[in-house]
Amino acid sequence: MLAIVDYLRRQKKNPSSTVFDDSFWLDLNYLQVAMAAQSCAAHFTALLYAEIYADKINQDKQQERSASKPARCLAFEEESQNETLTCLSNKSKEDTGISLQDLLMEIYRSIGEPDSIYGCGGGRMLQPLARIRTYEHEAVWGKALVTYDIETGLPPSTRQAGIIEALQNFGLYDTLSIYLKGLEQENEESTMELQELRYQAAWRNMQWDHISSVKDEMGGRGYHESLYDTLQCLKDKEFSTFHDRLKCARVKEVEELSKGSLESVYSLLPALCRLQTIGELECIGQLFTGSVSNSELNNIYLKWQRQSRLLQDSDFSFQEPIMALRTVILNILLEKEMDNTKRECIKDILTRHLVELSRLGRMANNTQLPERAIFQIKQYNPTRHRISEWHLEEAQVFWAKKEQSLALNILKEMIKKLDDDWTKVEKDANLRLIYTECLRLCGSWLAETCLENPTVIMRNYLEKAIEVAGSQKGDSSDEQKSGKMKAFLSLARFSDTQYQRIENYMKSSEFENKQALLRKAKEEVGLLREHKVQTNRYTVKVQRELELDECAIRALAEDRKRFLCKAIENYINCLLSGEEHDMWIFRLCSLWLENSGISEVNGMIQKEAKKIPSYKFLPLMYQLAARMGTKIGFHQVLNNLIARISLDHPHHTLFIILALANANKDELLTKQEAARRSGLTKNTPKETSLLDMDRIKAASSIINIVKHRRTDMVAKVETLCDAYITLANMDASRWKSQKGGINIPSDQPITKLKDLEDVVVPTIEIKVDPSGKYENLVTIRSFKTQFHLAGGLNLPKIIDCVGSDGIERRQLVKGRDDLRQDAVMQQVFQMCNTLLQENTETRKRKLTIRRYKVVPLSQRSGVLEWCSGTIPLGDFLVNTDRSAHKRYRPKDYSNLDCQSKMVQAQKKSFEEKYAIFIDVCQKFQPVFRYFCMEKFLDPAVWFEKRLAYTRSVATSSIVGYILGLGDRHVQNILLDEQSAELVHIDLGVAFEQGKILPTPETVPFRLTRDIVDGMGITGVEGVFRRCCEKTMAVMRNSQEALLTIVEVLLYDPLFDWTMNPLKALYLQQRPEDEADVGSSLNAADQSCSKKANGDNQTFNKVAERVLMRLQEKLKGVEEGTVLSVGGQVNLLIQQAMDPKNLSRLFPGWKAWV
Repeated sequence: MLAIVDYLRRQKKNPSSTVFDDSFWLDLNYLQVAMAAQSCAAHFTALLYAEIYADKINQDKQQERSASKPARCLAFEEESQNETLTCLSNKSKEDTGISLQDLLMEIYRSIGEPDSIYGCGGGRMLQPLARIRTYEHEAVWGKALVTYDIETGLPPSTRQAGIIEALQNFGLYDTLSIYLKGLEQENEESTMELQELRYQAAWRNMQWDHISSVKDEMGGRGYHESLYDTLQCLKDKEFSTFHDRLKCARVKEVEELSKGSLESVYSLLPALCRLQTIGELECIGQLFTGSVSNSELNNIYLKWQRQSRLLQDSDFSFQEPIMALRTVILNILLEKEMDNTKRECIKDILTRHLVELSRLGRMANNTQLPERAIFQIKQYNPTRHRISEWHLEEAQVFWAKKEQSLALNILKEMIKKLDDDWTKVEKDANLRLIYTECLRLCGSWLAETCLENPTVIMRNYLEKAIEVAGSQKGDSSDEQKSGKMKAFLSLARFSDTQYQRIENYMKSSEFENKQALLRKAKEEVGLLREHKVQTNRYTVKVQRELELDECAIRALAEDRKRFLCKAIENYINCLLSGEEHDMWIFRLCSLWLENSGISEVNGMIQKEAKKIPSYKFLPLMYQLAARMGTKIGFHQVLNNLIARISLDHPHHTLFIILALANANKDELLTKQEAARRSGLTKNTPKETSLLDMDRIKAASSIINIVKHRRTDMVAKVETLCDAYITLANMDASRWKSQKGGINIPSDQPITKLKDLEDVVVPTIEIKVDPSGKYENLVTIRSFKTQFHLAGGLNLPKIIDCVGSDGIERRQLVKGRDDLRQDAVMQQVFQMCNTLLQENTETRKRKLTIRRYKVVPLSQRSGVLEWCSGTIPLGDFLVNTDRSAHKRYRPKDYSNLDCQSKMVQAQKKSFEEKYAIFIDVCQKFQPVFRYFCMEKFLDPAVWFEKRLAYTRSVATSSIVGYILGLGDRHVQNILLDEQSAELVHIDLGVAFEQGKILPTPETVPFRLTRDIVDGMGITGVEGVFRRCCEKTMAVMRNSQEALLTIVEVLLYDPLFDWTMNPLKALYLQQRPEDEADVGSSLNAADQSCSKKANGDNQTFNKVAERVLMRLQEKLKGVEEGTVLSVGGQVNLLIQQAMDPKNLSRLFPGWKAWV
């Protein structure tokens, strides 16, 4: 039956029918169909049908309303999503007796997606079971246990099973065995489920007493009963029964697997997890048959470790049963082994295994199981035993439990013992590694809790850690290298924090006042000396105070310099030690560029940084290259570094350096008439200052250095850049109305370019090769003879580049527009993606920002990667004849009607604007939910793509908010038709420049009704809100790295990120502003010449203000209040959806869409 419903839904009712119409060939109640699908384990199908049901109910309601009287219905309020769901749930109960909310909760639990469950009000529902299910989902077993205990009204079997699971996950094994004994005496009748839980608790606790057995309908055994029997056979060496039981268990699980629905893989994971444990048991069975050697034991452990690595991103709930079984196996082995050396070997493996279990539990925010694991280790390792890795894990477990003083005491005790036993430590590499980590952790924790002064922490702990790590002679293992790297990083971070503390104080008004008083005191002493006033108590006092103050300021400056040099030295050492912490290259460069006037800093960079592999500097090429010059000192060091990077990685650097050398190439390559051709452009050509000339000269000398080694390649790249710049500046206005392809005029140099063998296609990402060999690269074969015009005032050209692999790649060539900011924003996105990839929570949700390649060619032109397979949001929703709004809601206002109403409202008061906006929204309802339904007919694919869309909106919204990204109108957001992810383009308005536009932007990101509609029935609740929170948490935890890159950007002399009147006019063109174009141009010219004359004071002040606001955002400061991650996300969502804010936006932004 379900197959028939699915088949009919995919057939068109008539040529003009929509995907919604096609669902109703039969007059079905889709909620009942959804229930049937859920019972068949077709979870995605069930979800799709539940949403179609909800959509139908909503549409029927709207028709009833419009038939009776116009009513105000706007789901704008933050809680509206849940209220809507509750109303729908009540209606579904009336109609069919099925609760939509309960059904959704059941579907989401079956799918196993971590966030969707919150979308159906799991955490907000009053029903105890719904609340408990949310606690279980979050693995908050303490709360689940308490709620189960209180709620005596729950069905006994549900309550008992819940309590057993909670006790087990909480690590309360003894309490659990007492509870199970009580249950056994209390009720004679036992269900299969309860019996399985008893068997599970029995094998985990190694209680091999008899358990009364209940068979299922088929007379078969449950999985845990089989496992219990198998382990008992292993213990008693009954190998024939062992293999029989194992075979039965495997057959049972394979049957279970074959019954499962392939629609949702998550539902198969428990069975796969059980099959994994059966496989491991089978391997172990062979060990028990005869005598086992130490090497065999170690091999088994290594095999386990390899298997664990494959599961590292899986839920702890799937990893823990496998780890528990391994613990039991090792315990049985230990019990049966009589040989002391073998017993010691098993104990050692068991200890390492339990440390690993503890670490996994800690990472999953479970502190009870780790504490239990540490307790078990202590039973096998009496305290007289030497210091071991598990002591370190014990300290970390207590720190995770917020028992800080206890954790620090353990570490200090370990350090004391290791200090006393230094001769032994010196000879043992493993002990030295533990000692290094103890000192490093203790230093970091003491700094965090402010329990020691900075000098003591630095000398006695962090510097000592480096000393111990460095005492290793000869080759060191990966673990030792990693330990050394961590020690360098901890000292660098600590020194950096101290440096920042002093730096912030020296920038404060308090320090400025102190300086002013000091100057006055100096003047007073000078006058006293000048007038030869006789020495008395007063004059002595004044002179003494002056000397003390001067001494204090000198000491402060010395401390600043000392901490700065220590930080730089250790960042360099950390980067030399390995690849794990390469992100700190940003901080190293930031410190260097901030203090480029200090000769010691330049000396350190010159001497030590040349040992750092050049590829590590590649992410900062734009910022380093912008500061090139020809003066001695800093410029020499910088130019040498850039020359080294360029020689090693020319494909990544040549275009960047050529763009600087060609800064004014547009004027040289294009005719005078073209240069004079006015029109409104985003960026006015800047006057060339001495600084610019200096940079152009330095860039040219780097190009010449590379030329010596790669003459052919540089010549071809220069020819290519010139050809692009000439095409970018070609006047295309005569073809403005032409729709198809246009032949590129034969006098354009780009038509003559063929087989540029050494020149890579500039718009493809080239993977960095640390060795610098770069083989099998895609180079340029030719360009197609035709181009197309993209929309926009400057008429950018779309061309096709044919690569050496035969693939045609589209490129967008732009003139009269500085693409440097877009390139730099893509660089920031790349960094955010790295941070999101490093975090487990965001990595498993695949949270990333879609990027595209931007290559600036000069100050006023560049080439961009064309985002193939995408469509602007506006084109899908409103801008074409076949747009979604026209097809799905033909009776609504048209987009043009909405636009004209909002344009007319521009001059009215905020209240009137708001009233008009509400009216427009009532007559223009969202339809974006149909995008995924239309494009992806298969329910599983539909769910996957919609999930990708929602996650993409969440990630780009939060990152966009932090970077103050504005101008997010519907043509600046593209939608990938294959993956359903968003791609943000035209990133010229950043760092909150949108707030100073003629019509200020009032929202943190675009979260209009259509954007929310695309997320489905739960809207911003569930996936969107949770992914926003996860992204925000990563950004806030990585504020150092983010602030560093933005800091490096803001002080970049070429980064034109302030809003000039001309740019504002280009973005929000209004008839009444046209008269001001001339004066705006003059003002812009004046500001350019001012900046060119080196008046950077105000520029730096604005930069500092932007940086301060960014810092506030990353600390959760909104409107003067410090908010939690959840609170900050709530506020931003509420601001972005607030109709009052949306009604005040520029009409071209299309806030109603």
